[in-house]
Amino acid sequence: MILHIVNKSPFEHPAWQQCLRALGEQDSVLLIEDGTLLLSNPSALNLLPPAERLFILGDDAKSRGIALNSAVASVADYGRFVELVAQHAKTLSWF
Repeated sequence: MILHIVNKSPFEHPAWQQCLRALGEQDSVLLIEDGTLLLSNPSALNLLPPAERLFILGDDAKSRGIALNSAVASVADYGRFVELVAQHAKTLSWF
């Protein structure tokens, strides 16, 4: 089980597309920093993993004006970020 951490805007960087190609069925994704902008694109919503495996850092989303929707992604704080890293066998950062 891998935690994929994406911090780049999907509109300016290929990190999200690269992450999708490497994403396994049991893997989780954490969107941080400009990676949270992915949720501002309605056409991207059909490419997302299930909400129980997709996390978004709440503070980063709020600072970018991204609406938080628990049906799309689980909102994480910094404590949950640490828990996610500890719960997964590996982490892979898409920077």
